[in-house]
Amino acid sequence: MALDQRDGTAERLPVVRIPMIATDSASAGVIAACEQEDVALVDQRGTFFLRSGSTFIRVQGREPSQRRPREPVFHGKGCRIVRTLLQSPGEAQTVRALSERTQTSYSYAYGVVRHLVLDGYVEPVGKRSGFRLRAPVRLLRAWMASGEKTSVTLDGFNAPSTTPELLGKGLERLRAQGIRGIYTLASALLPEERFVSGLPHGLYLTGSIDAAVEAFGLRRLMPHNFWVLRAEPSAETDAGGVFFSPRTLPHGLGVALPQLTVDFHQSGGRGKEQADELVQRFARALPISEEAP
Repeated sequence: MALDQRDGTAERLPVVRIPMIATDSASAGVIAACEQEDVALVDQRGTFFLRSGSTFIRVQGREPSQRRPREPVFHGKGCRIVRTLLQSPGEAQTVRALSERTQTSYSYAYGVVRHLVLDGYVEPVGKRSGFRLRAPVRLLRAWMASGEKTSVTLDGFNAPSTTPELLGKGLERLRAQGIRGIYTLASALLPEERFVSGLPHGLYLTGSIDAAVEAFGLRRLMPHNFWVLRAEPSAETDAGGVFFSPRTLPHGLGVALPQLTVDFHQSGGRGKEQADELVQRFARALPISEEAP
């Protein structure tokens, strides 16, 4: 531009316009197609390709791809893997073992694990030993903060009584009809875990809601002190879902502690206080070499 101002006869530098693709990681097929069609290419691995007239540049990138896996982590099948890891925080597990335990494909499980590695929650422990959690408390808190709910529907009722005896009988009535249920919220707390009062009771249910109404004597009245939850389809299973690693209670089975913590955090009110207390209990139960709270 300075030459143009000094000498009006000077020629302008030519402007070359060619299409370009920018991506995170270009495969060999994509690079070959760009070369054939005279399309420029650049990716995050350091690959660069350009051909225009007499100019030809080709650099093959070797940096690891930073592509973020697309598999969801805190809902759907991805959360099965999160539940499985949180239930055994000190245990090394291979991707193959995780895929089998959670009934997901190897590639899907690998994508979720890689996502967790990139976020710093999981670390490799050897080619054959697999992976293990490096930050179980942070992973649990991230699940809580994600806002992803395990339940897809929530129906509120008033239960005239929620004594352990009546809760036990209600679950037995459902089981006799072939209906599966598992306790959460206040119904899933052990006496020594109760930190605040006035918490709602809850039950994940797989069958008819009318059967639950009859089994527990529920009424559609306010105030609601008993919630019937329907888990998302991917969580309605023993393979890393809400029925995975249940806790034995005096009146039946309750969800595992990480799931219970997340359910309380999302229940609102003083449920968040109860969730924070459960996080502390989860942290104190970790092996001594694991992450501190």
